[in-house]
Amino acid sequence: MSGPTQINVKYDPAEDRLLLRMNASTPEGAAEYRLWLTRRFVQLMWQGLEKAMEADQPFDPAVQQSQQEAVRQFKEEAALSSADFSTPYRNEEKTVTPLGENPVLITKMQIKRAEDGKKVLIMQGEEGPAVTLALAESMLHSVRKLIADAAERAGWGLSLKLLSQVDVTPPAEPRMMN
Repeated sequence: MSGPTQINVKYDPAEDRLLLRMNASTPEGAAEYRLWLTRRFVQLMWQGLEKAMEADQPFDPAVQQSQQEAVRQFKEEAALSSADFSTPYRNEEKTVTPLGENPVLITKMQIKRAEDGKKVLIMQGEEGPAVTLALAESMLHSVRKLIADAAERAGWGLSLKLLSQVDVTPPAEPRMMN
């Protein structure tokens, strides 16, 4: 799959799943990929994305953990402030669905790092082809926000916190009084 032009994640109460839809341009025209994400899968996916993002942070023992987290928060806030969450998702009439009309229930996922620094998500159901999605860091933050927002609307009770929602203020050092 080439780079997505639009991504949409919404909760479907009848299925009790998140529906991840991605529009992409292909040589044949517009294509839409439709994927079901279960609660359990979303939780595992979130943990994998968190680990992949942490692995990209250079480790410097001279830099405190709270400072490293603050840098990660700043990058996330910068990415989300430039993202467009207001444009409605397009459903074009001549869109092909390479995986079929019905969404594929995703049961397997790998996260890799491409040579250009992008995160590569490889998602697959029990059968059929895998969907490979290469995401630049800014797009990765946007996808995380879409998933966190949809999971919150689902009422699943998952603790999917964006970095900007986590307090990274270092605890105050205890003061000694004599």
